[in-house]
Amino acid sequence: MKKAIKILTVIFAIILVSMVSFVGIYTQKQNRMENIMKDYEYAMDLKGARIVAIKPTEDTEEIIKDAEGNVIEEELTDEEITEKGYTKETINKNEEYLTADNFKKAKKIVEKRLEGMGVENYNISLNEQTGEVKIEIEENSVTNDIISNIYSVGKFEIVDSETEEVLLDNQYIKSSGILYSSETAGTAVILQIELNKEGRTKLEEITNTYKTIEESEEETTDTEENEETDTAEDETAETQENGEEATEETEDTTEENTQKKVSINLDGQTLYTNSFDKPIVNGTIQLTVGSASTDSKTVNEYAKTAAEIATILNTEKLPVEYEITGNEFIYPEITEQTLQYVVYAIIAISVVAIIFLVIKCKFRGLLAGISFIGYVAVYLLLLRYANVIISIEGIFAIAMAMAVNYIVSLKIAEGKDKKDYLAFISKIIPIPIFSVIFSFMEWIPIASFGMTLFWGLVLTAVFNLGITNPFVSMVEKKERKDK
Repeated sequence: MKKAIKILTVIFAIILVSMVSFVGIYTQKQNRMENIMKDYEYAMDLKGARIVAIKPTEDTEEIIKDAEGNVIEEELTDEEITEKGYTKETINKNEEYLTADNFKKAKKIVEKRLEGMGVENYNISLNEQTGEVKIEIEENSVTNDIISNIYSVGKFEIVDSETEEVLLDNQYIKSSGILYSSETAGTAVILQIELNKEGRTKLEEITNTYKTIEESEEETTDTEENEETDTAEDETAETQENGEEATEETEDTTEENTQKKVSINLDGQTLYTNSFDKPIVNGTIQLTVGSASTDSKTVNEYAKTAAEIATILNTEKLPVEYEITGNEFIYPEITEQTLQYVVYAIIAISVVAIIFLVIKCKFRGLLAGISFIGYVAVYLLLLRYANVIISIEGIFAIAMAMAVNYIVSLKIAEGKDKKDYLAFISKIIPIPIFSVIFSFMEWIPIASFGMTLFWGLVLTAVFNLGITNPFVSMVEKKERKDK
């Protein structure tokens, strides 16, 4: 009876895990049911991809040169240019920046931005002659936002709002990130920019120079008003004589008291314009993105914007200004319907294999088959939460791992000694070793194959040793006692 209860307990546990893995966990959210389980990560060959091409922007200008190559500043018509023997040339103002070193640097910055925005599945290439960079990234709901940020110059400046004098720029930034602040109106998203040691000193100087001027309120008593009235007539003549001097002093005072402000700009767009209430001595600038809100969706949008800006600021500014020359969606190598057929085929083969287990090993085969289903359920959960990227090669690796696990399950169901299937596992040890090597390769298809197979084989060893063998052994011992 105790063994029967244990068997039923394991079966119910496997059923529960299988329901979670194959169906999901659904909760009600905004009048609809939503699966809270983490989705699988698919490679671009299964999900589709976006190929974006960016190249250096051409800022061209026509110049006129004489026969000796000197630039002629005066404006001339085409006829006058021909008459005087001059020539007209088109030059690129950015040509001095169009070097192979700058192109390589730009490629590295783009890669850092992709990684900073959480993009793991991408391919990038550079044409060192033209500076063109091609990026292949997976297609999802944030692809457009990623594209708009990877080629942004990232030019950060604090400037005088009137003279436009640059007071501080990118070279003084140490790091940036986002913070959340609880306020009366809700949650506020804050972009925090931390400056380096030199930037900290400059920021303190700037905040002292551009501090807010406090206007003092003049409190005048009734007595003072009466005294001013009595002496007004006597001072009229003196006031008229000194009128010009008073006017000049007033203008000077007004000019001195004019509020000086700064603008904090990113790529020419103003993020903040104001003065400072007090000097900032810790070298940290905090800018509120949007406004405080109690709506989680709104707060998340502000947080996404702040995170994008922080990612740009955490990398260097691009040495070359780029523009998009291509933006194209590439369809997956196999369609979703074809992928479903592959999944159905694997399920059908698995069902036939379990039936064979039952026919050959009877009740022990049934328990081994149930355990095999539990293995598949746990394997799929592991692939979800181990952040394994599944490609076409990864699907092949899943089938291989399932096949190896089935062989081990069959040996256990046949009543083989534990040493037999441990010996079998020891023979396939080189396979997970090679799979680990594959998983560290940069080429996604091979990395996907290696990582998927590695987790499958590790789980095969652990699951059969800890679950399948004890589970099936309960029946083996009972049958021997009956005999």
